[in-house]
Amino acid sequence: MTRSFLAATFAITVSGLTTLADSSAFANPLPTDTAAKENSDQIVFRISQVNVGPGYTSGNVILSIGGEDYAIRVEGGGAPAIGYSKACAHGEVTGLSSADQLDSTFWAVHTEATAGGGTGSLVMQNSRGVELHLKTKTSGARLSAAAERLRFHVLGPSKTKIAAAACS
Repeated sequence: MTRSFLAATFAITVSGLTTLADSSAFANPLPTDTAAKENSDQIVFRISQVNVGPGYTSGNVILSIGGEDYAIRVEGGGAPAIGYSKACAHGEVTGLSSADQLDSTFWAVHTEATAGGGTGSLVMQNSRGVELHLKTKTSGARLSAAAERLRFHVLGPSKTKIAAAACS
C-alpha cells in the first residue's frame, strides 16, 4: 500500500540550538537500546547544499538493511534558499524490505537557518512508503525555506561499513 506524503520539517539551527515547530512529529526516531539498533535498518548520509535561489544538493549514503551495507548516491535540489551548508544525517529506515525500494525520489518541505553549526530532525517518505527518521548535524551559513527533491541511486554493496560512516 502506498500513500502520497510530503514531509514537513521546520527547524531553526543557530550555534547548536534547534527549535522545532512541532517536536511531536520527531519523537525519538532512533531506537534507544543497543539490541533494537542492531536489528533495525539504519541509514547515514553526508550532503552538501549550495543555494543562491535555486540550489543543488549532493552526497553519499550508506544503508544498512538486514546486516548488509549498501552505497547510495543522493542528488537533488530545492528553492528558495541562500548559502552553503554541510549536513550529516543518521537514523532509522522503516517500510523497507530491500535496498531497491530506496532507489527513488524523496520530497520534503524544509526550513533551515544555520550559522556555524547545529542539530535538527527530519522525516521523509517516498511514494513506496519507505520512511527516513533522521537526526541531522549541520555546519555552514545557509537560510532556506525550500521544497526539496532528493533522488537516491543505489550503487551496490558498500565497501565502507555503516559504523565507520557514523556522524561524529
